[in-house]
Amino acid sequence: DIEKISPIKAGLTNTSFKFSVAEDQYVYRHPGKGTEDYINRNSEASSMEIAKKLGIDNTYIYMDEKGWKISYYIDGARNLDYHNKEDVSQALRYLKLLHSSEETTEYKFDIWNQIDSFLHLLAEEQRDDFEDMNDLVSLIEKLKIELSNDQEYCLCHCDSYDPNFLIDKQNKMYLIDWEYSGMSHPAVDLGTFIACSDYKIEEAIEIIKEYLGERYTPDKLRIYLGYTAVISFYWFLWALHQDSLGKNVGRYLYI
Repeated sequence: DIEKISPIKAGLTNTSFKFSVAEDQYVYRHPGKGTEDYINRNSEASSMEIAKKLGIDNTYIYMDEKGWKISYYIDGARNLDYHNKEDVSQALRYLKLLHSSEETTEYKFDIWNQIDSFLHLLAEEQRDDFEDMNDLVSLIEKLKIELSNDQEYCLCHCDSYDPNFLIDKQNKMYLIDWEYSGMSHPAVDLGTFIACSDYKIEEAIEIIKEYLGERYTPDKLRIYLGYTAVISFYWFLWALHQDSLGKNVGRYLYI
């Protein structure tokens, strides 16, 4: 009964296919090479169940322990536009809904452990000799001390950038791809959202202020900008690791 199988080019690490059964369209996601080194599939499944319950992502159907996943296909969907105010406001509302839901899983996304893990992988791959790497690591260590007193902790998506916010023809938004999700600081999500954009610092500050709303203080802004720097460094290490595996991540190696 499975027909019309065709590859989907979106996504940087996995292999995905669209297919049809009767009149309905679905997506099959096959986990990419090496993803088992840094992705917890049980965590992904737990988060997707919560996202479905919250109405943030009701595309999810099933995933097994190896990460083989089936989802509904959203026909004619587009990605979030970082310069479309309605898109951005809806994305921030979704992140606030997730962060304030009080939903939890047993899985953590510890940004500091994640950075250490990628530094270890890059050392094994002899890809840690990037120019100024020692200076960058030193700066991140200083930020770790600066940020250590802020203890916000909630369920986070941890990969909240424009291709993972899909908008259908009726302008309904879906936050998809929960591979990196886990319990973390909410600024990890805001930092990722900003780090993968082309925002200038003034625009980034406005995004953080809109997200925080009545909770905004200059100290909160400092914390969230600090995490934006940290998560930017994490995604830089991630991109170097993908490159070492022969996966071309294009502009994300340089952003």
